Amino acid sequence: MLETKYIDLSVLIEKGIKEGLWKERLPSVRELSKELNADPATVSKAFRLLSEKGFVSIRGNKGTYITQPGKCVKHKVIGIVGMGTDNPRYFEELSVMEKTAEANGYKVVGLVHKNDLFVKGMNLLLRFPVDGYIFMYSSLSPEIAFSLRENGIPFVACNKPTGIPGVNWVDFDSEAALEKGLSYLIGLGHKRIAHIDFYSTAYNYSERILNTYKKVLSESGIPFDESIFISKNIASYYHIYGENYLKACEAYGADCAVEIAKQKEKPTAVLIAYPQMAYSFIEKLKINKIKVPGDISVMSYNSFHDKDDFLTVLFNDYEKRSSTAVKILMHCIDNPYSEAKQELIESKIIVKKSVSDIKNREKVQKKILRKRDLCLTGSV
Repeated sequence: MLETKYIDLSVLIEKGIKEGLWKERLPSVRELSKELNADPATVSKAFRLLSEKGFVSIRGNKGTYITQPGKCVKHKVIGIVGMGTDNPRYFEELSVMEKTAEANGYKVVGLVHKNDLFVKGMNLLLRFPVDGYIFMYSSLSPEIAFSLRENGIPFVACNKPTGIPGVNWVDFDSEAALEKGLSYLIGLGHKRIAHIDFYSTAYNYSERILNTYKKVLSESGIPFDESIFISKNIASYYHIYGENYLKACEAYGADCAVEIAKQKEKPTAVLIAYPQMAYSFIEKLKINKIKVPGDISVMSYNSFHDKDDFLTVLFNDYEKRSSTAVKILMHCIDNPYSEAKQELIESKIIVKKSVSDIKNREKVQKKILRKRDLCLTGSV
């Protein structure tokens, strides 16, 4: 039987905190176990759960302190961590955040995140004159989350974080999007579908994508071939191009096309991470006398509507995600004890010319062959 007493107890303590039953600090484990007629071990587990949810901060022998919401002066400013303006898509996202924030009387300040920026005590994050933070592109760590919770500063992640319970976040349903894209291609008759992306350890992303890829193929009776699941580290490309993401994408797409072209049994379809990667991939295939979509169909993930009438995409609405993150954060600022808000945004397929229907192609080929055979036998 699942032991849930500590969960019930945490709910009871959380209610007491919200009602102001205790100020600044909770009674000790021993005191509260007597007060609530509960086992000390159960109280300790309830404290840990409340700590994970951000309601309290456990400070060893000093005791368990209640997180003080609204501790900072209201500056009417939101901090965005982990996103520069060098990428056009980032600039568009920041613009949407600014509009959403301004409609509610807030301003936005962007902080480009470097790996060593917050290492020393996290004090830098605590000193900025902001009312809360939005963390973009896997820039939120457990250490940052703990420090902000301890100091009563609300935050939202624009990724579904792993290992950080009770966090407010909004993200795309990456697994569902991949499943949708693969299922669409399989429905068109494709049975050998390559997947191309950079390798990422953040939030177990690449591992989750690989597991979903294998699952969809297995459910469709298609064997997994690791040679067409291409997932390489971006570091070697940054070594050549600096941190120019677009150049890295283009070079990676071209390299993957060369790799695919050399295969004896080539895929009939490719699902590739970014449009820039996809375009360079297609151009390199052309050089190798491989036609798109005649020989290989190509589908890419995309984050914006454009005038291109060729590339079929799995559309992720980044502007909607960014706008939603701002709304969630403002709700957290105004309602510090509200339940964590977590939202997945669904992707959609926008069909254009880069994908062909193998079933129809095969039907046409059979008709041509049948007609040719009839002509050879003199039946027509």
